[in-house]
Amino acid sequence: MMVWMAELRWGLMVLCLMIFAVVFGVMLVSAWRQHRRGDGGEANFHASVAVEVSWAVAPLVIVVLLVWPAARAVFNI
Repeated sequence: MMVWMAELRWGLMVLCLMIFAVVFGVMLVSAWRQHRRGDGGEANFHASVAVEVSWAVAPLVIVVLLVWPAARAVFNI
């Protein structure tokens, strides 16, 4: 049982690191493109319902994907 939980912990750690790497990479590329373009104007995302909904749903999905295996491990003890 302890080996399975240790593997679960490392798997979740790798998943978190992968999410971090992807988000950080997208953020860097976006900042670099914005810098190269030299556009000083502000973007207006408040008129886009799709962006607002995805901005709220994406963290929810990530949290559920991380909590689900951990909760199964805790309640199977």
